[in-house]
Amino acid sequence: MIVKFKIGVFLIGLLLSSCGKNQLELYRGEVYFQFEYINHAWGFNHSGFYITPSGQVFTYDKSTPWIFAVTNHIQRSDLLSNIGASTKRDTLINLKVLAHYQSLAFMAKDGKMSELLMRGADMGATLCKAIVSEPSVSPNEFREVILSQQGDTETHNLTSEAVLITNWLNSLHFP
Repeated sequence: MIVKFKIGVFLIGLLLSSCGKNQLELYRGEVYFQFEYINHAWGFNHSGFYITPSGQVFTYDKSTPWIFAVTNHIQRSDLLSNIGASTKRDTLINLKVLAHYQSLAFMAKDGKMSELLMRGADMGATLCKAIVSEPSVSPNEFREVILSQQGDTETHNLTSEAVLITNWLNSLHFP
């Protein structure tokens, strides 16, 4: 019995020591996803959706009171305020699918961005983001990781994980 216990402890220790930083961070952090369209040409337009860490979907439009991130950082209370002002949908993202994309977000969060290109005027911006907790900075602070931005200016995260998340977010549509 004691031998089995020692073997079990050894195997758990081995498993934990073989996990890389990104795998362990998944269990310590939270990830929200956001799809956002914003345009100031011909009036103000702001719409999109959030996906919470539990898979709930919330949509918003220009009438929603909003707190924008400062230098790509947002406090938990401001993020939750934005979500609370949004409309909860009956849609729930499959938790296995969500966990997959959350793990990809942790791998993409420190990816380099492509060169910012000017593409036009009055087109606004469509952004795909992962909003990742920053427990090493503050338990209440999140970093908005831009995965892709299209419109007047275009840029994208250069990691393959960001491309996968962007394609997923672009495929989702909520009435």
